[in-house]
Amino acid sequence: MKICKSVLNFFIREKILLALLVMFAVVSAAADSFFTVGNLSNLLIQVGLYGVVALGMTFAIIGGDFDLGAGPMVSFSSMAVALLLGRVGVVPAILITLFIAFCLGLCNGLLVAKAKINSFIVTFGSMVILQGMALTLGDGSPAATNHPAFNQIGALQIGRISFIFIIFMVLLLACHWILRYTQFGRNIYAIGGNYEVARSSGIHVDFYKASLFVLSAVFAAVGGILMAARVNTGHPTIGDDMTMTVIAGVVIGGTSLSGGKGNVWRTLLGIFVMMFLSNAFDALVIQPYIQRVIKGLIIISVVAIDSYSKTKIDVGDAGVLSKISKKL
Repeated sequence: MKICKSVLNFFIREKILLALLVMFAVVSAAADSFFTVGNLSNLLIQVGLYGVVALGMTFAIIGGDFDLGAGPMVSFSSMAVALLLGRVGVVPAILITLFIAFCLGLCNGLLVAKAKINSFIVTFGSMVILQGMALTLGDGSPAATNHPAFNQIGALQIGRISFIFIIFMVLLLACHWILRYTQFGRNIYAIGGNYEVARSSGIHVDFYKASLFVLSAVFAAVGGILMAARVNTGHPTIGDDMTMTVIAGVVIGGTSLSGGKGNVWRTLLGIFVMMFLSNAFDALVIQPYIQRVIKGLIIISVVAIDSYSKTKIDVGDAGVLSKISKKL
């Protein structure tokens, strides 16, 4: 009896997980092609590719910001690494691509932290710039990777689990450790929770603000490199639609857009939901343009629920403060 009650309480707390399990069962029953080893393996690959980008976005959103340039950074990085492979080799191509992403993320971070420009404006501008840079690198055309060792990264499997998903899980564990057990992680939560209080307590808020955009850019670049390895091609628009999907996944997982709340395990759940929906739509033969409408509605709903939850918390906090002030 106690076990049943514990399980019930768990699913009451984890509504997203319960909804995912129910949808999984329904789609498996409705589409014979869904619950197969090959399809589930592809689902994990998609979770890995989007999940890597979502890890960087989780840092940014916990810190009270977001990065609209994450998707175009994926496109740009896939093109950059594809073009560099034939000139400098696999390892230098990857390192150079990551360094470029680091520098571009640092530029965004400094504009937000030092110049005090709104992150929406900065990252919207960088989104447009990166889209242009990605198209310029290949004159608007994809670039084949043509390097067997690099392409093996995307094709390699351990059992039936893709190496891409394994890389994602290793990075997720590292991010979990950073956020939970290091001063760096605790300070990011503090800045996202209350920027002014964090600054007053002596936290070097400009450093952490800039770091958020560096992390987002570098993780997006890793996603672009893995994407290029997976499809054996760098594509100038391959990541352009990723940003909103990633943000929706992070927020669905429970990371608040207002900052100060969330963790990477919840992000894993949120991204799994978004990738499951895409996979299920394909299995159920739902037209792509209808899929975009549904995803748009999901994004609006998620943001609305997050905003409503934040309003309730703020009202509750205000009531508590009012009672305290009356007693004083």
